[in-house]
Amino acid sequence: MSIHCPICHNSARLMAKHPEACIYRCGSCTHAFSDPASMPKQEQYDASYYDETHRRWFEHPNTAHFDRLAAIIPQGGSVLDVGCGRGDFLRHVLRKRPDAQLTGIDYSPNRDETIRFIEGDAFALDVRERFDVVVSLAVIEHVPDCVAFACRLRELTRPNGKVAVMTVNESGILYGLARVGRSLGISLVFNRLYSSHHLHHFTRASLRRAVEAGGLKVSRHIMHNAPLNAMDLPVRHPAADAVLRAGVGLVFAAGSLTSKTYQQTVICTA
Repeated sequence: MSIHCPICHNSARLMAKHPEACIYRCGSCTHAFSDPASMPKQEQYDASYYDETHRRWFEHPNTAHFDRLAAIIPQGGSVLDVGCGRGDFLRHVLRKRPDAQLTGIDYSPNRDETIRFIEGDAFALDVRERFDVVVSLAVIEHVPDCVAFACRLRELTRPNGKVAVMTVNESGILYGLARVGRSLGISLVFNRLYSSHHLHHFTRASLRRAVEAGGLKVSRHIMHNAPLNAMDLPVRHPAADAVLRAGVGLVFAAGSLTSKTYQQTVICTA
């Protein structure tokens, strides 16, 4: 069975049947994605999303990567974070770059006297401004039409402005080991990485293809990892968590040496 790839629209074939969704792989652009027809209802971004389901992720923001992104903001520049969550990136930038004009968009409500937050859908909101820098961190993998999302980011950016898109790297070592483990009958890591939490699993090639299809020009491709303490691991016992976390740490180190990291960010020009 095959369906059309959401990026290049060529035929994609079934890669695996996950407990939560059927995962397909495009032979043309290498993209892996979940078949929306096989998935449960859309994930809800309520308080439990931040406080329970992905608590560790939000307790340990990637401030080192935040600093890399803050460096592309021009003096006094305007910044829009699309899918800003609780505003961790914007609040970090405020501390480091108080000259920047900061705006965030998210479904979740936010309140701050020094940062402007807009509640709603970035596609539906009538945002008339155009920004010097538009950032979207760990969002594009959740959006059904990732090319339309890249196009929307470009629309929100001033001509020749910068767009930074961060997502997972399915061509990294961690994902590769998860697929090998599944083939050997050990599906724990595979089921976690390919869960319906993410609709898309971008390789280096498919992320570039998606943002370029949205009208953006990639100027820099950064390979990096998340903080180890931020990883939501599929175990509950403290000893099992410690062992698995140590293993992930070794994989992250190998990924950094080989540029096959867990995450990736493209810096683009609009």
